[in-house]
Order: sequence, then C-alpha cells, then structure tokens
Amino acid sequence: MAIIYVENGELEQHLQTDKVVLLNFTATWCGPCNYFAPTLEELDEQLGDQVQIVKVDINKNEELAQEFDVMSIPNSRFYFKNKFGQSFVGIADLEELKKQVLAIKGQ
Repeated sequence: MAIIYVENGELEQHLQTDKVVLLNFTATWCGPCNYFAPTLEELDEQLGDQVQIVKVDINKNEELAQEFDVMSIPNSRFYFKNKFGQSFVGIADLEELKKQVLAIKGQ
C-alpha cells in the first residue's frame, strides 16, 4: 500500500476500512517525527495488507489537530473498524508496532 496524507475533511473516508488504521499527527519541522517516518514506511512495506497509515500535518490541518486534542507530536492512534483503539505520543519501534497491529486485527 502507500502512506496517505490527509487534509481537513478527508479523514473520515480513510477510517472506513477493514484494515487497522494508524493515524499519525506530524509536522515537517519535528525532529522526532522525521526520525519516526522511516519506521512507519517500513511498517507499511511489511504489513500494508493489514494496516493503513494515515498522516496529518498539524501545520496544514490545525482543525484536525484541535479536534483530536493533539498537544505534542508525533502523536499516533490506532483505529479498527472506525473505532478508536489505542494512542501513543512519541515514537515506537517497528516490532512493537507490528505486535499492536496484529493484536488489534486479531480482535
């Protein structure tokens, strides 16, 4: 698959999927976000048939960031079948993300 970048008003359609959605709030100026990006790309390469990564640039989409109460980035949340799963602030390693996706998908 591919990582999807959304704008205000586009998010809802990307939550309507059979895949686990990893919603990632980020910004181009954010060092930890840039460090985390290759991990998300690798997750997409390895589990793209089971997970859809959706990125939101908080500078271009302030309304979405406010709607989700994003106070610090990177800020990520899991969704499955359009329901909120789990959120985390900061970065996570690839193996942990894979475990979480597979656990959520197995529910």
